[in-house]
Amino acid sequence: PKKEKSKRLQVVITEEQDSLLTKTAYQLSNPERLVSKSEVVRLGIEMLNRAVEAGELDPEVLKVIEES
Repeated sequence: PKKEKSKRLQVVITEEQDSLLTKTAYQLSNPERLVSKSEVVRLGIEMLNRAVEAGELDPEVLKVIEES
C-alpha cells in the first residue's frame, strides 16, 4: 500500500492543554495498545472536522480560541 504523505506541525500549547492531551491519551490506551498524544491530536482534528461539516460544533468550544 502507498504510504500517505504527512506534514509536521509545531504548535505552542499551554500546560493545561498538554495535561489534557496526556490524560486523554491515557484514557484511550489499554494494556494492548498505548495511544500517543500525537494520535490524540490527529483524532481531535478528525472529530472537529466532522462536527464543523455536520454543523454540530458546540459554540462553547470556540471560547477556547478566544481565550488564547
